[in-house]
Amino acid sequence: MDSSNPKVITCKAAVVWKEGEMIKIKEIQVDPPKSNEVRIKMLFASLCHTDILASNGYPIPLFPRVLGHEGVGMIESVGENVTNLKEGDIVMPLYLRECKECPNCKSGKSNLCHKYQLTFPGLMLDDTSRMSIHGGQVLYHSFSCSTWLILRRFSLQHASLLCCGFTTGYGATWREVHVEKGSIVVVLGLGVVGLGAIEGARSQGVSKIIGVDINESKRGKENCLE
Repeated sequence: MDSSNPKVITCKAAVVWKEGEMIKIKEIQVDPPKSNEVRIKMLFASLCHTDILASNGYPIPLFPRVLGHEGVGMIESVGENVTNLKEGDIVMPLYLRECKECPNCKSGKSNLCHKYQLTFPGLMLDDTSRMSIHGGQVLYHSFSCSTWLILRRFSLQHASLLCCGFTTGYGATWREVHVEKGSIVVVLGLGVVGLGAIEGARSQGVSKIIGVDINESKRGKENCLE
């Protein structure tokens, strides 16, 4: 497909139809990207606890909805005014945008942009959706992206965790908590966020890391602490 003249494409997606209802795999249509947008062929997506909350209607019950905000994909087409990305680039979508001009963006201390604030409308910046089903029924997004669009697996299957979970934990001990070199760090919970916190602490030169988790299935992750 010519990325300069993209068209509506059809693919499958994991759709949540009602609050608390089981996810269903459906064929949907995805519109071409508008100005300053790219359309991504999702190669791999992961599950975040936020997606579970959203499927239960938190913080706003928007249905039907295609969830997912952790993923890795290949740019399939680009919209107008996109200059630093091209068709075929491998990318990880992020739901927090940055203008790079407001006080927060310039501070180096926060990525909560003043201009592009984190909202939960389930739509793009122009208040419309890019996804539909069954003759035009609108599907809501998860933030400004929906990574649960299913195409195929890819060798970057673990990279999607960098979009939210792992980096959240890593940033906590690497940047926010001010972990001192030689100190002892205790991490409660050895999920993706917890393992990220462990790596962040390790990067600060701690002397010992203690991982705590009541889930027996996590016992095999003790090797990550060595």
